[in-house]
Amino acid sequence: MGLSHSSSYHSSHVRSVTEYGPVIVKPHSEIYPRLPIYEFMGYDNKSYSPQFELFVQSYQALYDRPCEDVRSYYQVVGLHALPYKAYDGVTGGVHEYKNETDWIKGRYGGYCHHGDVLFQPWHRPYLLLVESLLINEAKRIALQYPDNERKIYIKAANKLRHPYWDWAEKEAIKGIPYAFTEDEFEINTPKGMKKVRNPLKSYILPEDLSYPLEKGRNPTDKPHYKIPGLDRNPFTPAGYPTIRYPNANYEDQYHLLNLNMTIYHPTVFRPGFYQTFHIDNYLHFSNHALRSNGTEMGDYLTAHPKPKLIGYSHFASIETTHDAFHFVAGGPGGHMSYADITAYDPLFFFHHVFVDRLFALWQEIYVTENISVNGTHTLEKFSVVNEHTALTPFRKSKTKFWTATDIRYIEKLGYTYPELMKFKGQDRKKLQAYVLAYYKPDQLQGRRFFAKLTIGTYKIVGSYVIKVFVDMKNACCETPMTSPHFAGLVAVRRKPREGATYFVGSVDITAAMERLGIRTQSHDYFYDVDIKTGKLNKEAIFDVANDINVVACYLDGKEISPKEAGVKKVEVYSLLHDEVDPNFLVENSGQHHYTKEY
Repeated sequence: MGLSHSSSYHSSHVRSVTEYGPVIVKPHSEIYPRLPIYEFMGYDNKSYSPQFELFVQSYQALYDRPCEDVRSYYQVVGLHALPYKAYDGVTGGVHEYKNETDWIKGRYGGYCHHGDVLFQPWHRPYLLLVESLLINEAKRIALQYPDNERKIYIKAANKLRHPYWDWAEKEAIKGIPYAFTEDEFEINTPKGMKKVRNPLKSYILPEDLSYPLEKGRNPTDKPHYKIPGLDRNPFTPAGYPTIRYPNANYEDQYHLLNLNMTIYHPTVFRPGFYQTFHIDNYLHFSNHALRSNGTEMGDYLTAHPKPKLIGYSHFASIETTHDAFHFVAGGPGGHMSYADITAYDPLFFFHHVFVDRLFALWQEIYVTENISVNGTHTLEKFSVVNEHTALTPFRKSKTKFWTATDIRYIEKLGYTYPELMKFKGQDRKKLQAYVLAYYKPDQLQGRRFFAKLTIGTYKIVGSYVIKVFVDMKNACCETPMTSPHFAGLVAVRRKPREGATYFVGSVDITAAMERLGIRTQSHDYFYDVDIKTGKLNKEAIFDVANDINVVACYLDGKEISPKEAGVKKVEVYSLLHDEVDPNFLVENSGQHHYTKEY
């Protein structure tokens, strides 16, 4: 049964070296917005400069706390996954992991929920915890400013909320903001203007993260460092920073990150969210896990209610598109690409605040049980989870944990987002229209085409992508994504002994068809097929069976067969994508062109 009551958990007597008592996540006393990073950094004006200056110093303050302090950055990011230790003594009474390879009972070693309906709700108190710790540091630092500045900084500390990076808005195609790439910032500190290390670029590990690998695969082997096999987590020795797209000298390669942003931004990110905000079914919106027959995971246990409505034929869940950004941000060997170590990169929190914003917008537009197939640090595999399940390890009091019901309304938590402020009190359809226009992938009108990939049982683990090419039979992992034939991709992150779940990812192939001169008007079998020969007419749609090619690639470029990667079938649908109606994305609302099975 689900562990939904606080009595199901117990706490050890582990205490912070600097503060006593359990970590309790409390709502903020006042409501202030979480801002986009460009505005927060003062790209256009300097009105938020005091907040930004406190924010930078507060991140560093969390970094500087001792490792054994439960309010340190090290411990807070570690609760997400590695080192698979109980956070603040919250164990749930189930098997404790001894190391990262101890996959007894097949549970996920961290507290985070992946591939179930608590994926988004769980991250909400997690972000609130990090935000609260930063605000506490900011308030402490504000009191240290000179008399003539102190009031300004105290006020800024009270208003401080964690900003986000919207990596799907139009300007993001230019690449990662300099907030995450600069080595130093010059800011006003309590001791005056100073150059300080930029804590948003990386986090320097105070202890070893993961385990040493074979020679040549560890950062200590630079300048001949090679990324490890992607079925293993990279090793980060104490004293080394988190990294993005590491080269042989274990240095960031932002030119590769920015290049991939220009590619994925129009082909994956914007089309993904544009589709997401047409979905009114929370099960499909929230996560990527499905059963083999296309239904939601929901009837593994007899106590769990059966799914109500099935038939979504081409959609992108918020988790699916979220996964893709992790790969783009981290790249081969980068921390963001690996679920077990991803939270150590500070970019993780800017990413997830953005995803929380999308979740909040969706909740406002649509106002709305599943199974934790992988389990967590406190849940056995296949435990039933629902809105009353405890979101461990986040306490709302000494004896009770937050639940999805508790975090439903973000204003009660003390924060909001600019769009929610702008459309507050208005018809929800206006907000939906705004969001759809904001993330509309291009100006093409009319019929749009989607390649739907059903991905299931697999023989491999690790992080990889499944690229979709149009009209290119010889496409391979080395084919550049700048090719006009490249349509998009689906990101996959598999863990050892993870449940053999299915999920669906879709790629909007319309832009690639337009580039290649392939007709995108409505098609009809009577006109497209020669009734005498049964073959496609020359002016008909391309041969879907042969001209939609999927290529599965590890992040290091190694190719694997689609079948090994778990691809079960590829289907192509088309529909009038700009028509927003209750049947959007339901299978019978579009035109099915072909199914190719593997």
